[in-house]
Amino acid sequence: MSEHWSDEFEHELITDDNREAFKTAASKFATQDDMSVGYMELQKTAGKPFKLPESLDKLPDDDTRADFTSKTHKLLGIETAANVEALAALDIKAGLPEGVAVDENLGSMIKKFAVDKKIPIGTVKEFINFYNTDFRNYALRGKLDAATKTNEGLIAHFGSEAKVKEQSELLRRAIKNSGITPEEYEQVGEVMADTILTKDPVAARVMLKLLAPLAASSSTEPPGSGTSPVAAKDPDEGSKTYQALGWSKK
Repeated sequence: MSEHWSDEFEHELITDDNREAFKTAASKFATQDDMSVGYMELQKTAGKPFKLPESLDKLPDDDTRADFTSKTHKLLGIETAANVEALAALDIKAGLPEGVAVDENLGSMIKKFAVDKKIPIGTVKEFINFYNTDFRNYALRGKLDAATKTNEGLIAHFGSEAKVKEQSELLRRAIKNSGITPEEYEQVGEVMADTILTKDPVAARVMLKLLAPLAASSSTEPPGSGTSPVAAKDPDEGSKTYQALGWSKK
């Protein structure tokens, strides 16, 4: 571990020939900022006071502003990326649990935004870690709370968790037997699970009541398969779900 900040300090003016002299001078200052302030005070005593511009707008042109900003960043140890390629090693997965999928498109957007706005790399790393931990956990808690509320509402309406599971199974089979492809089935299932069935108990109840009854007369084979339609059976033999809910079998 480095004993002093100057041990690992790099600058274009520091070479092998003068590094020891720099470290000797820097050793008198606890931090890099202290040394910078000390240098400005020294300039004052020599009659060459160091004066910062009131704002970057006071500088004559874009090149001067860019040069000033670059040198200030070096002085403060702030590193920015000149292009997206310079952020290739940036870990977009930082803070995520193992196995969680990463949105590569979002990662690319963050990198591009960081380059366009000249955001320090250290700040980008902190944001990614925050997004993948605190923000993600907050979003997941919101989804979990909504799903719990929805499930409790369905149980209260249908009478028991077992009956809710039956209705969910009927709904699943009605969708699966509607003639869609396996890929479309997965897509529909994800959309419904992420929206209607987990976010609002009234919307979930309406969806179950509208579609679950179709499972009793749906075909187990998709249209055009060359096979005769076969009536789907209730999830459990002798199920009383329809009677309990006031439905009648077709």
